[in-house]
Amino acid sequence: DILADNGVVHVIDAVLVPQADLPATVVDIIVNSPDHMVLETAVIAANLAGTLSGDGPFTVFAPTDDAFAVLPAGTIEALLLDPQGALADILLYHVVGGTALSTDLEDNQVIATLLGEDVVVSITGDGVFINDAQVIVADILAENGVVHVIDAVLLPPVSVVENNQPELNIFPNPVNEQLNIRLDNFKGNARYDVFNVLGEMVDTGIVNSLLVTLYVDDLENGIYSIVISTDTYAVKSLFVKK
Repeated sequence: DILADNGVVHVIDAVLVPQADLPATVVDIIVNSPDHMVLETAVIAANLAGTLSGDGPFTVFAPTDDAFAVLPAGTIEALLLDPQGALADILLYHVVGGTALSTDLEDNQVIATLLGEDVVVSITGDGVFINDAQVIVADILAENGVVHVIDAVLLPPVSVVENNQPELNIFPNPVNEQLNIRLDNFKGNARYDVFNVLGEMVDTGIVNSLLVTLYVDDLENGIYSIVISTDTYAVKSLFVKK
């Protein structure tokens, strides 16, 4: 109730967008964006356009074409050869069930994605980050959700295949020559298998200590998954060879 001679003003904390002007779906936002041609191609190839055109609501963290361009040469082409595999997993890691506006986000907030893995929100003096990707355009509203534009592609973290697994950490990621595998709370021996985006095994070996170094300099540039397994558990993570 800020009164004036000709009326009253109420201060609000968000911009109101007329509902009639909203795109119908988050897919419409992606399709109509000149900066998301790679994401559009990937969503259609992975057969997710229909899902994301549903009632939702959905929150999509949308990497730009420039974000995809940072990935090693040939990565997108390789992912598109198996769109229902690693590509679909990566895309689902960019989607949250529900509408999460920028005003709903909090520092250190953990949000579950449709892949079943979490992303972490960081709010600093430099901006808002989803994992290591910065939100460069926020709150693009659709009737079935919202899109936030980000400047990097999110890679899913460790995923659990069985229970009672040790905690898996791999670094550096992306990697040039030496990939370090650290297993916290690890005992005994385990096997590691490295797969390319087509699901082909490209390396295998034994893990018998808390920290193991793999030499990956002979791998082609691209996205790979590494699985650490025993008879009782298996854990998986993705890494980028550049």
